[in-house]
Amino acid sequence: MAKMVKCIICGAVFEEGAEVCPVCGVGPENFVPVEEEGSSFSRDTDEKFVILGGGPAAKAAAEAIRERNKSAVIMIVSKEDALPYNRPMLTKALLEDHSDNKLAIEPASWYEKSRVFFMGDTEAVGIDVKNKEVAVVLADGSRGTVTYDKLIYALGAYCFVAPIPGSELEHVLTVRSISDTVAIRKVVEDRAVKNVVCIGGGVMGLEGAWTMKQAGYDVTVLETAPGLLPRQLDDAASALLTSIAEKAGVKIVTGAKISKITGDAVVLEDGTEYPAELVLMSTGMRPYTQLAEDSGITVDKWVVADDHMRTNAPDVFAVGDCAVVNGQPQVFWAQAEATGKVAGANAAGDDVSYDAIGSALIMHAFGTAVFAQGTNGKDKEYRCESKLDEAAGNYSASYYDGDKLAGAKLDGDLSEMNELMNKF
Repeated sequence: MAKMVKCIICGAVFEEGAEVCPVCGVGPENFVPVEEEGSSFSRDTDEKFVILGGGPAAKAAAEAIRERNKSAVIMIVSKEDALPYNRPMLTKALLEDHSDNKLAIEPASWYEKSRVFFMGDTEAVGIDVKNKEVAVVLADGSRGTVTYDKLIYALGAYCFVAPIPGSELEHVLTVRSISDTVAIRKVVEDRAVKNVVCIGGGVMGLEGAWTMKQAGYDVTVLETAPGLLPRQLDDAASALLTSIAEKAGVKIVTGAKISKITGDAVVLEDGTEYPAELVLMSTGMRPYTQLAEDSGITVDKWVVADDHMRTNAPDVFAVGDCAVVNGQPQVFWAQAEATGKVAGANAAGDDVSYDAIGSALIMHAFGTAVFAQGTNGKDKEYRCESKLDEAAGNYSASYYDGDKLAGAKLDGDLSEMNELMNKF
């Protein structure tokens, strides 16, 4: 059996020997050995397991089911035609050709060997939980029905497009799927792009901005909040990141009040115009919950699941970044994989509880790195221990609620990251 390693940056687990993490792209200095626990549970049946969605949670669920049930039918139904892939790599490689499953978590041979049927280019449009049926629209536009014995809801999230006048223009795009990167390359080619504006100073917006800057474009980031990564960073960390980004050649505008997007610029309320032949919109993610809600599955912003990933509907499980477990959204890669494994195990008849994984943010851009977990110190009074070395581009801050670590921030030097994460 191949030795496995875990990326301490994103939590992905993969075979030893990789030159970079296939999920987040960092080097082997961030890998640690890991032993995956197998299951002794086994129950072979003729059941049909249907998994809606084509991300890491869906693939992990399929793998967990097959490990326990060698004879069941397992089907993944995905709106995309690509096999489940490493989506975080998209913003790091916006202009690359990702066709032919280049970003796939596992090659097509894995699905053949595991006897997991991948039904791509197929959109689920309705769930009948009483009769255990899923209404689907196929690639040719025809409609059909897929029956199930157990259903795993892993539809993920989509990019929210802020209602800015002009956001419907063809050169205004989001980055969530391989098809989005195809559209970006087309705009770059068709419009002879020189100037790129990224609306949104979150992780995806900043990674996209850095990728485009490295490709030689003039890039501006417009963030409506007072600082970058406003939900994760404190003011000092955000200010340092802004300084580093600008030294790297990316213009950062915070507190930006955007009025409209035109064919060649983004215009602020004060009349300032930023040239843009390409606009990348990164103004937040929203979970795909409508299908669940329409079918009577409980939704509270996310699809509600218990610690076995069960929803209120019989034999329906929810996983990944469309799910919330004990009030905690599961929006990170490691959480998606873990919830998928738990759902697959329990759908197969095992009894596995989800051991919650913390939601840490880790980003590499502008020649630096950022880590953030827990509070940014703005919700109430905390005891804060911080260090700033502006010349070296390093900052660290730990927020304590009594004696308990409630938040940690690192800019630049991430050598303390593992130690801090273990304290939460």
